[in-house]
Amino acid sequence: MRKASKKQPPIEVARHGDWTHVYAEVDGKDASRVYIGRKQIRVGPAGEIRMAGIGGVGTEPAMRGKGIARRVYQRTMREIRRQRYSCTGLFTGTTIVAHRLYRDFGYTDVKVFAQPGKLLDPAAFVGKVISHLAKREPLSGWRGTMTVKLREHPPVHLRLESGEVTQLSRAPSAADLSMTLSDMAFAALSWGAATPEYLLTTRELEWQGSEEAWERLQQVLSASRPCIHGY
Repeated sequence: MRKASKKQPPIEVARHGDWTHVYAEVDGKDASRVYIGRKQIRVGPAGEIRMAGIGGVGTEPAMRGKGIARRVYQRTMREIRRQRYSCTGLFTGTTIVAHRLYRDFGYTDVKVFAQPGKLLDPAAFVGKVISHLAKREPLSGWRGTMTVKLREHPPVHLRLESGEVTQLSRAPSAADLSMTLSDMAFAALSWGAATPEYLLTTRELEWQGSEEAWERLQQVLSASRPCIHGY
């Protein structure tokens, strides 16, 4: 008697403007995904190369180790060829599991970037970003405290109330929401170059505290962004 194999989820493709979303849906949720964005590379005074930029790659923790991400990327490569891109490229860490997957699909490292310097005023940087986000729904109606810890920098403590942000001189007894991530990841998050979901998947972001506060922040960061705007 042969053991029945579990049915693999279908791989779907959706378009959002200049972006293509390739994903596997499990129980109505996006379980694994890749975004393809159109990029133009200038060559000489008038030449251009049409490149497929890859971003927002991630798989839910419960879905890992099932071969779903590989199937999504196989479909992604077919979609890139179907749209007649000349080449494809992406940014990624060299120490994460996904790096091996990219190499399996023919990618090669063309440049390794190192962080050029240290953020001079992390408190001002964090405060400005959060002040901008706090004015948007549904975070504008939230009242609470937030701590943002950029790695290698002191934590920044903030109080949010009615869309206004006040920087606290000392840590609250229990912050409603705490985040720990690098300054580069925080910048990518604030610019829309990465989603919270993606940074959690790649373990570049950790959070703790109120589920409600985290969901509000996630909604603000994803508002008017059906997909990411960078890679």
